[in-house]
Amino acid sequence: MKFITVTCHPKFVWGLIGVMTLGVLVIGLEFMPKAVPIEQAKMAEQTETITPKPRTEVAKIKMHTVQDGETLSGIAEKYGIDVDTLQGANDNLGPEIHQGDQLVILPGKGVLHIADVGDTFWRMASLYGVSVATIMNANGKANEELLVGEKIFVPGGKKPQTTERQLARADEPVSRGSVERFVWPTVGELSSPFGYRWGRLHAGIDLANDAGTVIRAARTGRVSYVGWYSGYGNTVVIEHDQGYVTLYGHLRDYIVGNNQYVKAGQIIAHMGSTGDSTGPHLHFEVQKNGTPINPYNVLP
Repeated sequence: MKFITVTCHPKFVWGLIGVMTLGVLVIGLEFMPKAVPIEQAKMAEQTETITPKPRTEVAKIKMHTVQDGETLSGIAEKYGIDVDTLQGANDNLGPEIHQGDQLVILPGKGVLHIADVGDTFWRMASLYGVSVATIMNANGKANEELLVGEKIFVPGGKKPQTTERQLARADEPVSRGSVERFVWPTVGELSSPFGYRWGRLHAGIDLANDAGTVIRAARTGRVSYVGWYSGYGNTVVIEHDQGYVTLYGHLRDYIVGNNQYVKAGQIIAHMGSTGDSTGPHLHFEVQKNGTPINPYNVLP
C-alpha cells in the first residue's frame, strides 16, 4: 500500500487558519444580543421614571332610599359605616325610619359638614378633632377655599355634642390661680359677642377699632399657623400649654412666623379687614382641648 504525502506550504496553512477564525467571529457577532444606544437607554429610563401614577378618586357621598323592613344598623352595615355616622350626616334623622326616606350615605365613618359663612378648614379640624390635611385630602381640595353650602366629609370626625347646657357650663369662670393669666389681645369695642347668632355658634368675640391697631399674643405660646385662612383672611394661630389655642383673624398683616415662640403681650399683628369682614376688627377665639370657650372666661 502506498501512502500519498501532501506537503503544505506554511503560508497556506496560516492563511487557512485566519480565514476560519474570521468566519467564527462573524457568526458569533451575528448571534450576539444587540446593544441599546446610551441615548435610548436614558430616554427609556426617564420615561419609566416620570410616568404619572393613576390619580386616586375622591370617595363620593351617596343617597340611599329606605326599603321596607330596613333598619339604621342594617343600612350602616351595608355601607361599612356606623349608626353615629348615619345620624351625623342626616340632621333630621330620628330613632325610626320609614320606607321611602332618603338618607345621606358618607363614603366612610365620619361626619358631614355644611360650610357656612366664615367657615374654615381650621375651624372644622378643631371642631371635629381631625387634622386639616385629612379633611382636605378626603375632599380632593387643593386649596382652602370654601363655598357657602358646600358639603365637606370629615373622615373619623364625631358630631360635636355642644348644647346650650354645655355652653352654659363653658361660660363658668375658670380658676385664675390654676392657669397662667391671659391678656387682652387688643383695644377695641365689642362688636359681636361669643355665642349663638342666626342659629349658629359664633366661636369668638369681635373687637372693632381702627385699621393698624396693634394685636398682641393673649398668652405665651408657639405660633402654629400664619397666613390666609379662608373667611378669616390673614390669620395667626397660637398654641399654649394646658390645651389652650388662640386665633386672631381678619388681620391687616402679621409680624410673626410659624413655630415662633411668643410671650404674652408681644405684638404679633395689626388689625385689618381681610377675609369675610365688614370693617376693621379682630376676630379672637379661645379653645380649650379643641372646644371653643367664651374668651371672657379667661381674659382679665
